[in-house]
Amino acid sequence: MCKAKYNKEKSNAKWGKKLHKVTETEFDSSSEEELSCVGLYATDEDDSDVIWVTPKVNRVPLKMELDTGSALSLISNKDYMKNFPDMKLSRTSVKLKTYTGQRVAPLGKLKVKVKYKNQTCNLELFVLKEGGAPLFGRQWLRQIKLNWQQIKTMNIASKQLTGQRLSEIIEKHAAVFSEGIGTMKNIKACLELQNDAKPKFHKARPVPYALRPKVEAELQQLMDQGILSKVDWSEWATPIVPVAKKSSERVRICGDFKGTVNPVLHAVQYPLPRIDDIFASLANGEHFTKIDLAQAYLQMEMDENSRKYLTINTHKGLYQYNRLVFGITSAPAIWQRAMDQVLQGIPSTQCYLDDIIVTGSDKDSHLANLDAVLTKLEDYGLKANKKKCEFFKECIEYCGHKIDKNGLHKTQDKIEAIVNSPQPENSTERCSSDGSSSSTTLGSVPGSTHVHH
Repeated sequence: MCKAKYNKEKSNAKWGKKLHKVTETEFDSSSEEELSCVGLYATDEDDSDVIWVTPKVNRVPLKMELDTGSALSLISNKDYMKNFPDMKLSRTSVKLKTYTGQRVAPLGKLKVKVKYKNQTCNLELFVLKEGGAPLFGRQWLRQIKLNWQQIKTMNIASKQLTGQRLSEIIEKHAAVFSEGIGTMKNIKACLELQNDAKPKFHKARPVPYALRPKVEAELQQLMDQGILSKVDWSEWATPIVPVAKKSSERVRICGDFKGTVNPVLHAVQYPLPRIDDIFASLANGEHFTKIDLAQAYLQMEMDENSRKYLTINTHKGLYQYNRLVFGITSAPAIWQRAMDQVLQGIPSTQCYLDDIIVTGSDKDSHLANLDAVLTKLEDYGLKANKKKCEFFKECIEYCGHKIDKNGLHKTQDKIEAIVNSPQPENSTERCSSDGSSSSTTLGSVPGSTHVHH
């Protein structure tokens, strides 16, 4: 009889509605009636110290997460069908509880022969309808003795080796993380206007005197980077809107193209990836890397004939953009199409506009994919903002969602935005509320559109 209680907590969103931790409450491993009192609890502990063991279960090597907080050894139905499709499940009266008290019944149990090192035991493996990685629980640990010191040493050595290899890859591609603006090679942006399009010239809007020094400094910096060029004359001219940046004293110069080029533009039709498609391509990932492309669109040059459409009118005169710029209707589609071309063929990799996410089924494949991505970025002359990049994380935020090895989860701020939104009082507010809710529920793509145009 075991009366041990464990309060260690650990997150695992897919073990049956956050079922991960199995805690026994006075059970004997030989008693079905006592086992039915077993409870499962969800936890929030970081998975950075996960220890993996790979015993042979019925001669099949099975990578399992070692979890002393789990009374039983568990496997998902998916892994059961993959590894033991010919074995029949035995009935069990075991009932599991979530931390909210919800009962979950296993689909059944398997009687398996487990071999680890020089030890062999006949043990029980419980199968759940949903689940993440297989769990090596205390029931097995009572029969199979592990060398804890060796496991700890190997775990530390593995982490150090991974960190060293990661550092070598980043250093190898130092050019990608260097200062300055990148310039995409071999691909340029082109704007096509409707046949009956007529040039539109708007005069400069007045800029508050307090903002003028900042606007002038930003114009000069954009010229120094080759993003803008001064011109004396143009048939096209778009007024600017200076926007203060939260993170610095600088301003962002935005062209108000909705009154000039956008209405007469042949919008490029190219689909942006949906969050479901993104996650499908990242399935089976253990860790995740997110690469932030510095100033995204501005790394892509415009072809010579399209630059005249991107002329802006300021209190300092006319300037012409040499790079793809925010505010142009086709910019997201043009950029996404180019990035899909750059990263084509690299497995377990997805790009959504200025963010690239990389993973792999194990550490080696993750590192190989990351090296391939950085090689492509370097070959195409693109640069990333290292300060905003995240490497080998258990969980990352991407397109308004949290992604980890167990699945896809809404971020708390998105949930709170809906929960705390004010009650709509008229039809206009109701439409706005419905749009906000559907965007948060469905999605990853701004405006919940499949094709950005």
